[in-house]
Amino acid sequence: MSWKKGTDCCLWDWVKCDAETRNVIGLDLSCSCLAGPFPSNSTLFRLRHLQELNLAGNDFYMSPMVTQFVDKVAPLEAVDLSNNAIHGPIPVSFSQLVNLTHLDLSFNNLSGSFELDKLSKLSKLEQLSFSNNALLSLTSASNANYSLPNLVELDLSSCNTSEFPKFVRNLQGFTSLDLSYNRIHVIEADMFLKLRSLQSLDLSHNNPLFVSNNSKASLVLPNLSSLSLSSCNITEFSNFLTTQEGLTRLDLSNNRIQGQITKQERNWGSNLTYLDLSGNLLTVVEYSSWKNLQVLNLGSNLLEGPLLPPPLLISKNRLTGEIPSSICNLYYSEMDVVLDLSHNNLSGPIPKCLSLKYSSVLDLQMNRLHGNIPDFCAEKNYMLQTLNLNNNDFDGPLPKSLANCYDLEVLNLGNNKINDTFPHWLGTFLHLQVLVLRANYFHGQIIHLENGSHFSALRILDLSHNEFSGFLPKTYFKSFKGMMSVANVQMGYMEGEYYQDSVVVTMKGVDIELERILTIFATLDMSSNRFEGTIPETVGNLVSLQVLNFSHNHLTGHIPSTLGNVAALESLDLSCNKLVGEIPSQLVGLNFLEVLNLSENLVGLIPQGNQFNTFPNDSYIGNTGLCGFPFSKGCGQSEPAPATFEEQEADSAFGLDWKSVMMSYGCGMVSGFSAGYIMMTVRKPKWLVVIIQRAGNKVLSRFNKYAR
Repeated sequence: MSWKKGTDCCLWDWVKCDAETRNVIGLDLSCSCLAGPFPSNSTLFRLRHLQELNLAGNDFYMSPMVTQFVDKVAPLEAVDLSNNAIHGPIPVSFSQLVNLTHLDLSFNNLSGSFELDKLSKLSKLEQLSFSNNALLSLTSASNANYSLPNLVELDLSSCNTSEFPKFVRNLQGFTSLDLSYNRIHVIEADMFLKLRSLQSLDLSHNNPLFVSNNSKASLVLPNLSSLSLSSCNITEFSNFLTTQEGLTRLDLSNNRIQGQITKQERNWGSNLTYLDLSGNLLTVVEYSSWKNLQVLNLGSNLLEGPLLPPPLLISKNRLTGEIPSSICNLYYSEMDVVLDLSHNNLSGPIPKCLSLKYSSVLDLQMNRLHGNIPDFCAEKNYMLQTLNLNNNDFDGPLPKSLANCYDLEVLNLGNNKINDTFPHWLGTFLHLQVLVLRANYFHGQIIHLENGSHFSALRILDLSHNEFSGFLPKTYFKSFKGMMSVANVQMGYMEGEYYQDSVVVTMKGVDIELERILTIFATLDMSSNRFEGTIPETVGNLVSLQVLNFSHNHLTGHIPSTLGNVAALESLDLSCNKLVGEIPSQLVGLNFLEVLNLSENLVGLIPQGNQFNTFPNDSYIGNTGLCGFPFSKGCGQSEPAPATFEEQEADSAFGLDWKSVMMSYGCGMVSGFSAGYIMMTVRKPKWLVVIIQRAGNKVLSRFNKYAR
């Protein structure tokens, strides 16, 4: 569907009209927070000229009344009801829409068995999607004589089906078939004999999958350019694979292919531009004759020895030796290069030529590289988005040339021996979201210069375990807008087409590797330095922080009551400073707070209620002046009983006490979702992504309510 702003006869973006007749021919109410039964009232179906209807991303369900109205909108050509709450069997009434060319019912709760014969009247249908439902089977009557002659795209991914849609085998103009994330175990190659136009085939995540070829002749699909067989428990290159000479994209990731791939053992793949063999058991790969490859992913295998070009994605192997300068010859000006050599045993310096090439990602973390960091972005560079040198042995100062990397989003230099002052000159970057300098030799005061440097997009700042001194940079705390507006950010994670950013953060006293960085995750860690003075009240502006750590410094004064405004806070560590006074009662309102460490600091009555009723004695070790629960020491008055939640609200969707749930699972808002993302592989289940995103959006909406 193509939607345009209203013409001279329509005033709304969600209505499309015919310029001559002024009849409404298109209606787009997608993502409009609509709910309830499908609008089968007369108002909608009076639009007798309606051709395109888009109600995706709402919360509609089908009512029995729909059937009697559907046949009144016969002109309908495109219907999108994806991402709703439609449950039960696929409504048969759609078979009456004989002019349909596009039908999308994906991401609903459809179930049961559906006879595809019932769509036989839809002779104009070109695109059909039932993906991400719970259909048990898609059947066809044995004596049925029907066809969908114009169907070119069929998406049945994540439908829980175990059957191959047999009617497809006769569609000679068919171009795209997605059967991923199902329970299909056997594919007969003969099923594809007539599919000479097939261009894209996705059978991934059918485990185990066996492709049987009973015909004597090799099956060649001349137009097949993209084939996905990820996570199918494949152990070898079948004849079906090696005869598809037209392939340009092949995904065999997360299987059990083992041993060696040598030039003598293969003479196929000459047209491949993308090949993913990650997550297998390969020990040797000779790839010099795959001359057209632009992306080769060999990550998470058992490769040993020196690095040999051209692999650009070869993380989590056993490679040793230096990075050869010949790898720089693989860069082409028209390519968006991602170079990921992380989690190996590579040593030596970074080749200087590598820093002069244009790439979007350079990830060398978790190796044994050493020497000075070369001059990245010696000239203006608008391509480099991620530079990750974490956990190596780099020393010397930070190259000032990084100031030319204008589009940097992630800069991770943690766990090295870099000796420099705070790089305030990075503050003007509009896209820098992650800055990690932890565990180096950075030193001196963090001074805000009057040159407009604000770090406005920063969400993750880790300066821990350095030698910074002076006062905390309160001016910066006023400008960290990325830590103030998580409620306005769409939940997702930072990643590109072939790469996902990762970071190690200290959460709740434990170092955790987030293999994907959530766009709603915000943390500020300035622990284990030499900061002094008071905690600025401006920290209370950073309302989206989930983690705040100022521990192991020389901070004095009171805990600012404005910390009670940081409504998303899950972990607060102010331990091992020289703070005085009482714990502000405003902190009781931090309903997501799960871990609190105020050791070696304070006096007075410990606040009661909400999360403060759950913190153990360990949260207050060394504070001999504190009294009240959980200590047995009273404050000259009777012990207050643990407070109860006065406000109970039942969640309409789940029938749960939402506020209690959120308090009981304080880490659930972000850490829980982070764990979900950590567990997902690169080819994550689409249905799981949607569930997490929907749950995340509900969490955010509730958070917004309680934050007000």
